This record gives sequence, C-alpha cells and structure tokens, in this order.
Amino acid sequence: MTLVLELPDAWQRLLGLDTADAAARARQMLITEGYREGRLSRGQAAEMLGLDFHEAEAFFKRHGAEQQPTWEELKASGEKLRAALQA
Repeated sequence: MTLVLELPDAWQRLLGLDTADAAARARQMLITEGYREGRLSRGQAAEMLGLDFHEAEAFFKRHGAEQQPTWEELKASGEKLRAALQA
C-alpha cells in the first residue's frame, strides 16, 4: 500500500518528518501506534520494524510504547497474590 500525506512544513518539523528518512520514520510511527493501541502484538510490530526481540524491547521503551496491563490482567494478578498469601 502506498500512502501519501500532505503536511505543512511546520507539522513536518514538529513530527520529526523533515528529514531524508521521513518515510521510514512515518512507518515506525504508524507501527508503534498500532502496537500501543493493541492492534499489533509486540512480535508483529517487531517483525514489521525488522527488529529482533531485544532490539524491539529497546525500541518500544525508547518510544514510550510499553503496553500497560489491562484491568482484567491486574485483577487476575491481585487474585493470584491473595490466594498465595492465604495458602
């Protein structure tokens, strides 16, 4: 798929897309946001970015894209902890 975006120069500068590698940076931004929203798994995003596991970990940490646990996951962890403490 080819995607064409028309952005004012000021927006390009603000988004860091005023460089020769703007297309690659925009692609990284889209993939990172897809991961952050939970549309992509870490493995899928890493593959799309061409990164191995450790590189992906560092990339997502650098870009503040570490997924947070869902309410259900936190609740389940709390229940496991309570059960372990009562045992």
